[in-house]
Amino acid sequence: MRRRLPNRIPLAVFAAAMLAGGSAMANEICQSEFQPLIAAHQEVMKQTQAAMPRGRPSSFEQARANAQRACQALTNAQNSFRRLQQWVSTNQDFCRLPDQVVNDVNTGMTNVSRNRTQACNGVAQLDRQRRQAEAGGGGGANPFAPNAGRRPQLDLRTPGAL
Repeated sequence: MRRRLPNRIPLAVFAAAMLAGGSAMANEICQSEFQPLIAAHQEVMKQTQAAMPRGRPSSFEQARANAQRACQALTNAQNSFRRLQQWVSTNQDFCRLPDQVVNDVNTGMTNVSRNRTQACNGVAQLDRQRRQAEAGGGGGANPFAPNAGRRPQLDLRTPGAL
């Protein structure tokens, strides 16, 4: 259930973008609004990365708990990206932000939203699997058993194994 998070948008990119153009007044306003926003966003992304489940779950309960934890963490990340996206789009012209900054924020939002959807849908999927297993359906295979879902390894020393 490990999800790869999009790269965080470096503070240096935004700081350079803000210092690159505009009047001193616009830079001061942009930086005073942006600094706390990006600091909060980076903290949320750090917490999101730390909350991502590691390793293969050994039970339905653990898998469901991992999916719920990932769903919640990615929901928080999505909300943070939404705030950042709104600020960047609102202030792009005034702060003279390059299009690349706006594109990076939009790409981050898209990636986090996709990962959040997968994690949150995973909770519902695990609930369905649990009900099927309890009802005797699903073929009796335990998806959390050791080596479940793994393909047999090919012996590459055997001629014709490929």
